[in-house]
Amino acid sequence: MAISAGKIAEVYFDQVMETIEDQMMLLNLVERIEPGGAGMQNSGNIMWRPIEQQAVIQKGWDMTGKSTDIIEETYPSVLGLPSNDMVEQRVDDMRDLEFWRRRAKRSARQMAVEQNTTIAQAIATQGSLFYQSAATDGFDFISPAQQILNEQQRTHTERHFILNDASNRVFASQLAGRQTLQGRPEEAWAKGQIGANVAEFDLHVGSFLPVNTGGDVTATTVTATQSFKPEGGSVNQVSGAVTNVDYRTATIPVADSSDYEVGDKVTFENDGTPVMAVGASDKNNTLSPRTFAIVAVESGTSITVYPKPIAKDDPGLTLIEAASANVDTQITSGATVEAMNTQDVAKTNIFFDKDAVEVISGNIPADLFAEYNGHKVISATMKNGHPLYMVYDANIVNMNFRYRLFSWWDVTIKDPSRCGIALLN
Repeated sequence: MAISAGKIAEVYFDQVMETIEDQMMLLNLVERIEPGGAGMQNSGNIMWRPIEQQAVIQKGWDMTGKSTDIIEETYPSVLGLPSNDMVEQRVDDMRDLEFWRRRAKRSARQMAVEQNTTIAQAIATQGSLFYQSAATDGFDFISPAQQILNEQQRTHTERHFILNDASNRVFASQLAGRQTLQGRPEEAWAKGQIGANVAEFDLHVGSFLPVNTGGDVTATTVTATQSFKPEGGSVNQVSGAVTNVDYRTATIPVADSSDYEVGDKVTFENDGTPVMAVGASDKNNTLSPRTFAIVAVESGTSITVYPKPIAKDDPGLTLIEAASANVDTQITSGATVEAMNTQDVAKTNIFFDKDAVEVISGNIPADLFAEYNGHKVISATMKNGHPLYMVYDANIVNMNFRYRLFSWWDVTIKDPSRCGIALLN
């Protein structure tokens, strides 16, 4: 049977699609959006998206003078650089289709690993929720995540918990006997999902989870009482230009931030009393300390955290602003910053609500390549809606065949209050 360059490209691309869809676990567990290409080009590949609004319920017949405004907060979805596999081979390497099938499988696996690793790293670094446990029972290890999310009344769409291989080994035999796993094939332990509805989580295992580094941290103190409020975008009255505000971010002045790193999880204590989380809807104290993720250390005397701590008792907030409160009290001057992830090195387990993590897909006008220099293009849409492209051509001068496998996407932690990490002591 004659082998053509087109046939090799098709075999390669089909093998990539088949392999990558089997391996790309996390991309299938999070939200995905694909905005219009023209709009993204004109906005510098940044798309500002609104979050769910807060509302205030007031009792009474006469509501004169009690109307509230609407604050629509936003966050940026940023489309970064594409992922590529670029290969150039001489024509005498085009005689064996199996060579290209093997290469396709390797390319697809590597691309899937990169996607899984990048999403997991974003959750582990930016997710604000944290706990560590010495539990030897799988349900007991996972259920604190359920408690945290439920107490804080965080919107529940579809929850996932990813165990690292070491934690999976500890809990495998115990979890395998649970009703939630009956009827699943034994090889499911090696393929991703290993259970459903374990403490309200679909349970998975992944080898791509990152390492969390902690260690001894000298506690620092906050140098001024903090007051934060929800903010929507502002519009310049003269030019009409819109200034957006990332609702997740708060920068807090501290005496010394040199011991802290991006990804650290911290709490705040006023005179030894932790600043507690409150329910998103009823604003009741959960009696559990609110944890925060450090996402930037921009100077030696400040830390930037997710989420923005909005205090229920802040006298400077209006009624509608107080509806976004997520802590019971203000962080005061002299408050202690306590690091939570104090293990020197620990492999993370991650948990998240599907709607808290967002992947943005980029698209290109792929057909334009066919109009220039004999380039050919193959494109397809995966089951989850994500596009994949391959562009290829040949050079008659050096008898080389080139292809470029192309995938364009990025990840945004749209709600750090609904994702985080769990460490096994």
